[in-house]
Amino acid sequence: MPFTLLRIAPCILFLYLTLTTTAFALDFFALRARADAGDAQAEYELGRQYDLGEEVPADPQEAVTWYRLAAKNGNSAAQFELGAKYQYGEGGVQKECKEAVNWYQRAAKQGNTQAQTNLGFMYHDGDCMKKDCGEAVRWFEQAAKKGNDVAQANLGILYSNGVCLKKDYKKALQWLQMAGRQNNATAQQAMGIMYSQGMGVTQSYSEAARWFRQAAEQGDHLAQYDLGILHAEGKGVSQDFREAAKWLQLAAGQGYDKAQNSLGALYEKGLGVPQDYVSAYQWWNLAAAQGNNEAKSSRDTLQGKMTPAQVAEGQRRAAAFGTESDESQQQE
Repeated sequence: MPFTLLRIAPCILFLYLTLTTTAFALDFFALRARADAGDAQAEYELGRQYDLGEEVPADPQEAVTWYRLAAKNGNSAAQFELGAKYQYGEGGVQKECKEAVNWYQRAAKQGNTQAQTNLGFMYHDGDCMKKDCGEAVRWFEQAAKKGNDVAQANLGILYSNGVCLKKDYKKALQWLQMAGRQNNATAQQAMGIMYSQGMGVTQSYSEAARWFRQAAEQGDHLAQYDLGILHAEGKGVSQDFREAAKWLQLAAGQGYDKAQNSLGALYEKGLGVPQDYVSAYQWWNLAAAQGNNEAKSSRDTLQGKMTPAQVAEGQRRAAAFGTESDESQQQE
């Protein structure tokens, strides 16, 4: 006897939705009551709900109000959030470096690793303060030792590049691996680079591809490009132009000029994709607009093989891509 799909009667569904809505309302009012009583954790959680639009309509200014109350009551998570609002000028507050640093430092002193990491960025970049490599490393190390994957990835990159720290591939690998195991895409892509170039490890394109794939599947455009190139060249993976085109398309779609240049070449030659001069022109035009000279040269050479109508269509597609990207960023 075949199974019958379970169906919910309309009256039962209505009752379920009513009970669920009532439960959310009760939870919210209970949280609000705790926040009104001065509970710092409740104040922070209420701020997050208004910030993210969870169970209540999003209200950035109301979020800041509750973050501020929680921060003044010593909640380190709220102190971090308030610091971020001041650093980037969000939630109805003006960008104010002094306040950003103040709240980050207060959170960092309580062991908040996000605040420690952001302070590391600020000292490294000279954002809101004088650039100070020593302070940047100090804050990154504090956060990294407590397991913050972003700080671990940053330390690994600093060690691999020899920036702010003496170049040390062994330590770079140590921190990058720790971050990569936490699914940090930046660290995974960097690990791929180290294996592909034999930096502190025996060169292994297959191991590089493994790390690149992990990052690429999370949307990292650099890893998508790197993985696409490995497939195009057959290094560490089987040569597969269709697979190469897939990954290069993803990276190119995020605006990465090197991927756009390589994708243009695939379309021009018909490798992994149907030969299409218009598409090749489109991607080379986009890359050239970002200053990629190789793409500019290829585009100009290809133009001599195209009809005026094809060139016009390639230009139209490139312009449409730019408009679509801007709209996508606005929606995000």
